[in-house]
Amino acid sequence: MKVFDFFAIFYDKSKSKMKKFSKAFLKCIRETQISSVRVGKDRTRFTGIWMVEIGGRIFGCSYYGAERSWYTALASGEAGDIKCGKEIIPIKGAKPKDIKSITGAINKAYEKKYLVKASNKKWVDGLAEPERVARTMEFIPL
Repeated sequence: MKVFDFFAIFYDKSKSKMKKFSKAFLKCIRETQISSVRVGKDRTRFTGIWMVEIGGRIFGCSYYGAERSWYTALASGEAGDIKCGKEIIPIKGAKPKDIKSITGAINKAYEKKYLVKASNKKWVDGLAEPERVARTMEFIPL
């Protein structure tokens, strides 16, 4: 028996695949202006934030970078939930490893989704600033 065959017996491909959001949930994120996030042991209420979807992945950005926020809780490894419509999905957060290559797409997604109102322009432009791009979080389903 070759070494590869030996490992193949014990390697479960289904466990190596990352969970994905359902098509219906991704559609909800694309079509809903304010989705919600809840993270942290003591948090029972959801906080409304702007989220965008790119290629089946969901992103949010912390605008102000508060010390005690959904962003800092996810960045410290806590799990949470995101809500769109009536559906609640358990998630963890991760800073996108491909942030440099995907930032342009994230910014365009924010523009497309939120520049439907002229009053949103300063917020959309603000999300493209480097300190806010650095606070971009990807929501990973658990």
